[in-house]
Amino acid sequence: MKLSDKNLESFLSKAEGDPEIMQIMKGIMYWCQEAASKGISLQEIAAVGTVGYQLENDETMKAFFEYLVKMNEMGIKPVEH
Repeated sequence: MKLSDKNLESFLSKAEGDPEIMQIMKGIMYWCQEAASKGISLQEIAAVGTVGYQLENDETMKAFFEYLVKMNEMGIKPVEH
């Protein structure tokens, strides 16, 4: 499939050759649509995606993010000073 966006074309090409990547692409598209339907901006969606990508390459950042999520699940929120 020929698309006008080289990054999208590259991702789709990889997805066409690998069922696991196809599932990842479908998930990304589904959840981005869900986020948009809840009023989350493209910039906010992109920021979360960027952090997710960075977590794969930075164990310290990944551990910190997991800590923040766990704290949130326990009902502990950051305190503003």
